[in-house]
Order: sequence, then C-alpha cells, then structure tokens
Amino acid sequence: MLIGSPRRSLITALAVCLVANFAAGAAGAQPFPRVGLYGNVLGSGYPYVKPDMTLDTLEIGRVARFSEVVLDAFPISPYRPDIVLALRARNPAIKVLGYVLAEDIWPVNDADSTRHIPTIIRHTVRDLNGFLYDRNTGAEYNTISINVAKKLNGRYVVAEALADIFRDHIIATRLWDGIFTDIFCHTVSWTQITGTRTIDYQRAGYASLAALDVAWAEATDVLAARLRQDGGPSFQLVGNCAASSEHAYYNGWMRENFPNQQGGTWQSNMLGDISSRGYLADDRDYVQPPRNWILSAATPTPGTEYQALNTTHLRYGLASATLGEGLHAFAPGRDVNEAPYHQWWYDEYAVDLATGRSSQALQHTGWLGQAQGPARTWLWANTAPDAITNTGFETNVTSGWTFVALAPASATITRDPTTAAVGSASARITVTTPGSLDWHVYYASAGQLFVSAYGSYSATFWCKASPPRRIHVVAGSSGGEAYVDADATWRQVQVVLIPTTSMWSSLAFFIGTQAGDVWLDDVHFQRGVSSVWRRDFHNGIVLVNPTDQSVTVPLESQFRRLIGTRTPSINTGAVSNSATLGAYDALFLLRGSIDSGPPASTRDLRIRP
Repeated sequence: MLIGSPRRSLITALAVCLVANFAAGAAGAQPFPRVGLYGNVLGSGYPYVKPDMTLDTLEIGRVARFSEVVLDAFPISPYRPDIVLALRARNPAIKVLGYVLAEDIWPVNDADSTRHIPTIIRHTVRDLNGFLYDRNTGAEYNTISINVAKKLNGRYVVAEALADIFRDHIIATRLWDGIFTDIFCHTVSWTQITGTRTIDYQRAGYASLAALDVAWAEATDVLAARLRQDGGPSFQLVGNCAASSEHAYYNGWMRENFPNQQGGTWQSNMLGDISSRGYLADDRDYVQPPRNWILSAATPTPGTEYQALNTTHLRYGLASATLGEGLHAFAPGRDVNEAPYHQWWYDEYAVDLATGRSSQALQHTGWLGQAQGPARTWLWANTAPDAITNTGFETNVTSGWTFVALAPASATITRDPTTAAVGSASARITVTTPGSLDWHVYYASAGQLFVSAYGSYSATFWCKASPPRRIHVVAGSSGGEAYVDADATWRQVQVVLIPTTSMWSSLAFFIGTQAGDVWLDDVHFQRGVSSVWRRDFHNGIVLVNPTDQSVTVPLESQFRRLIGTRTPSINTGAVSNSATLGAYDALFLLRGSIDSGPPASTRDLRIRP
C-alpha cells in the first residue's frame, strides 16, 4: 500500500464462522515466471464470496493460477478460511500470505471484538495508549497511527502486542504460508510533510524526533524478530514501506510503482544506489529462500488493461522480476472496486510449450521452467564514438586519465602487467587508507562526451577487485551514475548512465571508502547502449532493455516469440536469431527447440573396458 493511499472502507463482516486447520506442505522451488497477485478481500468476502455467502468458484479458479497471492487476513482468518482452502484445492503449490497493516489501523469498533482483527488491534493499541498523534491537529497521525515505539518498563509493548495478535490470529491458524506486513516502516520521521502533518514525538514519549526514530527502528526489529520466532524458519515474511529493511528476519520486500519507487529508476531499484540495496542484492541478503516482490502500477481506466501502455509496463516489470528470485504483481491498487485486476491474465503468464501459444490454463504456468544461472548483462559490439583514448592501459595509466586521492584517503595507481582481461596489462588502483566518501579516490577520463539529460550512455569495461567491493561509476557531475559489484574474477560489464543535466562529461570511477585493490581494463564511454539484461531458463530466455533507446539483440541461435492474444504485435510467433526490444521494454522468448522427451531406456548395464 502506498503511503498516503486511501484504504477502502470495511463492510459488515459475515456472521458465518467456518473452522479450518491447514498445514501447507513443503514444496520445491517454483518455476518461472513467478506471477503474484497483490489481492484484496472485502469484509463481505467479495470477490470470492457470492451474495448468498457461497464461494464463487469461478473467481477462485482464476486466482488459483497465480504462483503466490496476498489476501487480507481479515475477514479470511476469523470468518472465511474456506477461501484459502479452495485456492489450495485448485492449486496445491500456491502460496498464500495474510495481509495486515503493521503501523496503521482503521477506526473500527465491531461487536465481534474477540475475532474481528482490526477491532482487536484498535482496542489493544487504545488500551496501551499506543497511538501516534499529529502535533498540529491532535488527531491520530495520518496513515501511520500506531506508535510501535511505545515503551513501558524497557519493553516495546505495542510492538510485542501486535506480534501476539498476528501470532494468535494468523500464524496459529496454520492457514497461511506467511504474513505480508504493509506500512511497516523502519523509521518514521521521513513521513512528515511540512504544513500538512507533524509527528508529536513528545506525546509519543520521546524528547526529540531523532530519538523517536532510533526507538522506532528498534521496535520494528522487535516485531520482525517475534514474527520470525513464532512463524518458524519456513514461514514467509514480506514487508512494504520505502527502502527494504528487516533483512535479518524477513524473506523479502515489495517495490511499488516499479521502476519509480522513491523517485528512482530501473537501475536504482534493481541494482541499488546509495539509499537502497536493489532487488537483485535483496535476493542475496534476505532470509533464504528470498521472496521479493515487484509491483507495477497499472493504468486503471476500465477497458485499458490490454492496451499497449499497460501490456508494455506489465512485460517490463514481470521480466525484471524474473531476473531475480521474486515475484511480479500488476495492479492499479488493492481495491477490487477500482478494477477486477485479479481477473487480468497476460500472454507471458502461461504458455503451452507444445504450441508456443499463450494459455489461460493453470497447467501451463511456470512455462520457463527453472533458471540455468543468475541474470547477467548481455553485451555486443558498440560502434558509437568513444570518449576514452587510452582504453587498455597497454603502455601507461596516465595518458587520457586523471587519478586523484584526497585526504584523509591515500591511494596509488599503477600499470599491472601481471593480469589483464584484454591485451597484456591493466590499471591497478590500490587504496591504502580509505576516506569517508567514495569520491575521495577517483579515476576520471580526460576525454568527454556531451550528454543530454535523460539520454542513455554506456560505460563498458572489465573489472575485478580484492577484497570484493562496490564501484561507483559516474558520468561527471551530470547525475548519471550506476553501481557495480566486483570480486576477484575478471568480468565485463556495461552500465547505463542516465544524466539529469545536459553537459560535457567525463567518465569516473569512485572507490574511496574501502581499502584494497581495483583493476580496470578495456574501458569505453559511449552514447547509446549495446547491452540488455538477460536470464536463461530451461525452456527460454528473458531480455530486459532498461534504456530509452530501442536495441536489436544478436542471439547465439534461433529463438521463438510467443504466440500471443493480448499483444499479438509483440508475441508474433516469429523465429529469429535476433530480437528487437523497444525502449523500457522486455521480451520473453522460447528456445528454438526444447528437449522435452524422456531419455531412452537403458538396455545394457554391463561395464566394458
């Protein structure tokens, strides 16, 4: 849920109580693509319950096709567990997470106060005097009304009370595979809006806003730790609010409004920047197995869900999620009255491998199969003018380059003839004393390009490092930047730099915050891009073009496009050894031939010399 988004009103809950107890069995890794539903259930049970209170089996069947769904813990846990049980009956492999708000609660007061979960939360917080207030109005703080940092006798009593509620009404039912905690912010001061809302930190029990922020982080850790303890190692925990957090306890986080969360770009949301780790790094850093979500915001105008604006956005987000281990969801919000988005189904969701045609059937989901390795940058030759004059450091490391080490950092640069990715030498930068900022040690090209704001420019180079580290790559002071993770193995990378200011710009590598060695070789700085992100699977590949320019990708063999019904202009069924991707777009391709037959039976088991 986006901070500040209105939450739909609750309607009268069902009076019917259905008792169920379900323990989901462990399952192997789900195949790709992994399609998620960030779903919604109204208090009446709609859209899964008909007006006569019976299950709507048509809607159950539609939703059962998804790999994983997030559905409201209320009203399902206390009143309609049969919704989840029916989903599992249709698809035993489906994962279902109970949706709860962690730091907000609606103004409800239901008569069924021992089972109505929102009422239980509100009464509990009220009794602990645990609401957060707005200093200007005296009202509950908008969107984050629960003071999880409320402290008594050295304990975060509200955080612990919420953990108890989630344990008793979600985990203990054994109905759910996990919990999705929305509005679970690790700090709170950033939510203030000058002139609109201001946190009353003194009423919250703290002498300053900074002190409240420190306690808030501690309290959210307490809640996260309790959920992991009570749920156990296989219970899925996924959170949502700003940059990812709770890596020690959670399996993943949601990135909303992809790729623009926190005003970012595809590069910052996927690869990380100074403020966040990025989707691919989160796969590594969360509790395993990781379960990160990417949510692309659909244009909700009725009847436009299969128009090009939405299908391109869907394809871009789904393919980006498929580069990692998580899921993709596509929705205009969480209100099913806004659009019946749980019914939307796209070409890339399911494919009949026998025909290559998109499918509506559950048995054709997961059609890519298992991944054959991690995502990588797929490079090919670029013929654009190059700003770098000394690309390979074959004779020296000073011609065409400037090396700077600013106090308190100290570093040296040398030509290293003992190791090279291309040719016989490389540039070796040794940081002996790190500085406090990465630009305290930098290596910048003398050659420059004129870069235009929001155009795409590529830095292509080989690098390695000892010990492993992150390298900050920048296009001068234009605002174009990217981060590259390097280790002891030579790897060729191409990063896309998107300036925010038009200017003449050099290429620079900032490496000043960590001691150790960095090697660079075969460095180029050019307009345009000659790379895409790629990941290979048993039955096909996924290509992602996160730039503002169309690219034609040379492929090593023939691949087939899907035969689609939603976007037949893209999913044409054509077979080719190249593929053209539009700007900010992606493509799912089938292998030219798929080895789907079983191996021949063994006829002779004798051992011969």
